[in-house]
Amino acid sequence: HTREMKSTVGTLERLIRRLWGLPTGRGFYAEHPSRPNAKRVPGYLENVNGATTLMRKHTWADVEAAKATKYEMSAPPPSKAGPREYERRLAHDFNVHSRENIINSTSGGGAYEGVDDCQMSVSLAEDVWHLLTVDMSLQRLLALEIVLEFSFMLISSVLLCVIAVCEGNTLDSEMMSQKLLLSLTTVRISSDSIYGWQERAPSTKPEVAMLALLGWAHWLLLSVAGAVIVARALKPLQQVVFAPDCVYDDNFLSIRMMVLRKHVILYDLQVRIQAFSGGEIMDLPLSTGTTGYARWTGVFPLTMKHKIDENSPITKKGMDKITNIAVTVTAIDSDGKPVYAVAEYYNPRGWIAGRPEFQGWFAKKACYPRMLRGRFGDQFRFFKVPNDSGMRHPTMPETTQEATVNEPMTGPPVFLLDFDNFHVVHNEPDADSPV
Repeated sequence: HTREMKSTVGTLERLIRRLWGLPTGRGFYAEHPSRPNAKRVPGYLENVNGATTLMRKHTWADVEAAKATKYEMSAPPPSKAGPREYERRLAHDFNVHSRENIINSTSGGGAYEGVDDCQMSVSLAEDVWHLLTVDMSLQRLLALEIVLEFSFMLISSVLLCVIAVCEGNTLDSEMMSQKLLLSLTTVRISSDSIYGWQERAPSTKPEVAMLALLGWAHWLLLSVAGAVIVARALKPLQQVVFAPDCVYDDNFLSIRMMVLRKHVILYDLQVRIQAFSGGEIMDLPLSTGTTGYARWTGVFPLTMKHKIDENSPITKKGMDKITNIAVTVTAIDSDGKPVYAVAEYYNPRGWIAGRPEFQGWFAKKACYPRMLRGRFGDQFRFFKVPNDSGMRHPTMPETTQEATVNEPMTGPPVFLLDFDNFHVVHNEPDADSPV
């Protein structure tokens, strides 16, 4: 079975992106990308005689139909298949590795118990600050600020009314209205803007003192709100994304990662991969023999591999005994800012993925991040102009206008990356192998 996923953005978001100069194109390049307004068409990539080739279609509906047939399983899943192991993933699912999913699908999704949960705290102030700067959603934070502003004005007007009554004035609707207007001066609205250039009775000394106190309290509220905004703004941006699933075969475990923005360069990438089996945690070293990479740039996806040989914990333990695999990446981006990323993949046949609580968390969401036996879909192709010797696209007849190129393209870009294949995994059947 499959889950419906959003395959594109709405009209309003597309318009906003266009106004900001962000990428908004659609389709695969039928003309070299260096050409102004290069033509883009519906299609998908397929490996033809060892070369990654663009298969053009008339509409995106035709593309989906062709890909559904292409990825259709020739045989039913094996009886020992785990939950949703052979489900076809329809989109990139960048949120599948979100902090919320990791916390709620692993041991972090548990709950404290004991005499008093309040004891799990260093201090109340730190807990509240963490809530405001980390845990609370932006929507709730903005709603909290609006509620506090209106509450502050209401409380201010009530306090001013109390002072007026204590001074012997009669409490009526007219006085309440005046004090409400006066309370607006505590939130930095000029009194002239409220009352205009008209003569009025000056405030009494207690009222002036209260207005000064309320004005200071509102300044303090704004200072805290500004500090929260700055703290959230200084959080590192998400610069990389992991493929929603990882793959393995008899030789390698492969994890795919990609830089989100092609103009960003990552320096000194440090990678750590670990496998979990019950209470045992095992390091899975990179096949390069190093702990990371000197640098990585946008467009090119990075496939991190662990060699499954006689020294691999996967071989010693057995893939069926591995419940989940975690990977972390730390780096510095080209602006000198820190980059942190984490992903966690689960064995569909492991006891964690089989738990009803685990499946319940993902029941109405995209499929959970899986460890799948198979290979990633092809992403790269060289752009081949139709009249290149031996490189004419099979779906471009020589008689069409597109098949004629007067000036050969020699400039960048050299590679084209099929973003649609970032999440694609070609499942392979089980076999008698060490894993």
